[in-house]
Amino acid sequence: MAKPSLIIKRFWMAYGGAKALLCSPYLYAALMLAPLCWGTWSEPNWWDTVISVLPNLIGFTLGGFAILVSFGDARFIASLAAEEEDPAQPTVYRELCATFVHFILVQVGALILAIVTKGMRFHVSLPDFVVIVLPIANLAWGAFCYGIFLYALTSVVAIAFHVFRISTMYELHQRVALTDDSGCPCCSKQAATKS
Repeated sequence: MAKPSLIIKRFWMAYGGAKALLCSPYLYAALMLAPLCWGTWSEPNWWDTVISVLPNLIGFTLGGFAILVSFGDARFIASLAAEEEDPAQPTVYRELCATFVHFILVQVGALILAIVTKGMRFHVSLPDFVVIVLPIANLAWGAFCYGIFLYALTSVVAIAFHVFRISTMYELHQRVALTDDSGCPCCSKQAATKS
């Protein structure tokens, strides 16, 4: 059994590492949306929105991941998992899986942050210097956590495009398979619709 650190390293490499994260248009979309949501994350109870939305979103993402790992026939999965010319490059299959894992981790992370933040909301007497700093710290923490939540939301677009990418790849795979069987994809389609 592989060590968790090795699995995390393979996942991070297949995802594309820090470069993929920092170049993600979905991350930048979340960063642009965050100031627009000031009225939500600057006030207490912002976490209720996160806690009510993310479980369904995680279910959608897991459904997309299930489609990925069960989609197509054995030849299609084998073609996705075929080794690249550069052995250091992850396969298309591993890249797709890593992308889904990344977005699941972001969504679960955002949900955990919201639950923990809600659990930390209590009233207690604090020293004066903490009372002065606490509102600023709460504001920064709310911005950070809500930003992760927004990234989880914008990542749904990426997931939808990945599901579409899989369907497009499968369509191409089927066309090649029809060509291999009869020599002409058009004739095979016509034969299939007539019978």
